[in-house]
Amino acid sequence: MKSVPAIAFDYRPSRWLLLALALIATFALAAIALCGLNPWIKLALAASTLAYALHSSWRFRHPPFAHVMWHSAGHWRLRDAAGSEQIGELDHAVVLGALIVLTLRVDPKRVCSFVLLPDNVDEEIRRRLRVRLARADSIDAG
Repeated sequence: MKSVPAIAFDYRPSRWLLLALALIATFALAAIALCGLNPWIKLALAASTLAYALHSSWRFRHPPFAHVMWHSAGHWRLRDAAGSEQIGELDHAVVLGALIVLTLRVDPKRVCSFVLLPDNVDEEIRRRLRVRLARADSIDAG
């Protein structure tokens, strides 16, 4: 029987999601500016919205791991930018059309999510992941 090859990819954040985050923050700031609240409350809400959007975009642009590999044995190997590796366990996966979200448990208290879209991962990698995730779901259900 032929063994299933490992699936490996370099992870970089999706520019599409960064653009969506910027648009949502802009709409939230516009909504705050157009509401009928006291100007001081508007200022506080706008400042907190902007701070949260900047913090979220920074965290999204600096993922904890730069390389992800799913071995045929079923375990995940994650490597950060410095080159140190950790083993991860698939906690949850969501597949919606071109979107794949992988949630991996690195240790009992740490979970990492990887959002895969056409602009940050090759179509062939996403196709292979969808097939392997569907196979893993059918094995778990049976």
